[in-house]
Amino acid sequence: MKREEGLPDRYTYPSLFKACASEGRVKEGRAIHGSAVQCGVDGDVFCREIVCARKVFDRMSERSVVSWTTMVVGYASVGDLVEANKLFDQMPQKNVVSWNAIISGFVKMGDLVNARGIFDHMPDKDVVSYTTMIDGYAKYGDMASARFLFEQAPNIDIVAWSALISGYAQNGQPNEAVKIFQEMSTKNVKPDEFIMVSLMSACSQVGCLQVAKWVDSYLSQSSVDVCQAHVLAALINMNAMCGNMERATRLFEEMPKRDLISYCSMIQGLSINGQGGQAVDLFRQMLNEGLAPDKVAFTVILTVCSRSGLVEEGWHFFESLRHKYAYDLLQSMPVEPHAGAWGALLSACKLNCNAELGELVAYQLFELEPQNPGNYVLLSNIYAETGRWFDVSAVRTKMEEQGIKKIPGISYLV
Repeated sequence: MKREEGLPDRYTYPSLFKACASEGRVKEGRAIHGSAVQCGVDGDVFCREIVCARKVFDRMSERSVVSWTTMVVGYASVGDLVEANKLFDQMPQKNVVSWNAIISGFVKMGDLVNARGIFDHMPDKDVVSYTTMIDGYAKYGDMASARFLFEQAPNIDIVAWSALISGYAQNGQPNEAVKIFQEMSTKNVKPDEFIMVSLMSACSQVGCLQVAKWVDSYLSQSSVDVCQAHVLAALINMNAMCGNMERATRLFEEMPKRDLISYCSMIQGLSINGQGGQAVDLFRQMLNEGLAPDKVAFTVILTVCSRSGLVEEGWHFFESLRHKYAYDLLQSMPVEPHAGAWGALLSACKLNCNAELGELVAYQLFELEPQNPGNYVLLSNIYAETGRWFDVSAVRTKMEEQGIKKIPGISYLV
């Protein structure tokens, strides 16, 4: 396969590892692992095939620190912290990288108690050790512990600054986030795009126009690429939430391509600044541009209508959510929607005489419930109410061909 320039993927390597493990071919296993590393799928392979990897590891005549560390990280990645800890204790040599690997594994699993215990017992700590713990505490909302370690660290890198700033912003302490950023700027640390996005998020929560203007000015003089979609969206949101609608509108109109995030930022900003009618108009513009709203966008517009007393508009959008966009929401569900969800949507199609959507939903139901006569009857009724009598006949014929009998007491024209 490789001779013919075929590219192995995360599905190929597990099979190769299994073959090596079953035959005890350690040398080939090492070579394949090297190939996996080069292809960037080694983490996926070890996470999914940790048992197979352990067999190869156990047959190795010589194990390096890297081999030990890889296995420890592998177990931690799949959530087997007991085995990860056991292997870590058995390691003949622990350098700083090994300690950091096991700490990172516990942090990722949310076990900050064990992570901190290992951190405290480390003979030598580097900036990665501190940053891993700071980031873990910040992500899980323990800002006091994150700040304590931040101040204890002998050296702090840009990642630690970013973790602390984003932690304060995400945990409802925007003023602290701004203070940390200002402290950082006095130490000649150049912020990256992630720090700036976190800072703008904090400013949006504070709602202080003066601070927002200072951040906007600072950003314009920095090396951060403002044209990146997530940076620009954060900048629009900050200005909108802080009352600078003129600046937000100009940035929004200059965008080469607008997405749901930028639209929602503007809609929220208009609403907060007492321009509910314009917010509704902008939502309609978003729909006209072909952007299908998600649940966040619908929550935003319904909140806008509620705050602005636009009852009729709110009801209209609510009905759209229930009927027009419900199909898209079902299609985007992370798990397969059950028949009850599709059935509810088909009933809604009948109430609104929506034959086009009704057909799509009905055929989904035909696959899920091929012998349920109620779905055929509903589709037939939809066709009848829209005057499509030929299609009514086709549905009845389909039922007869498949031996599906109509439920007694339920007519084709309910």
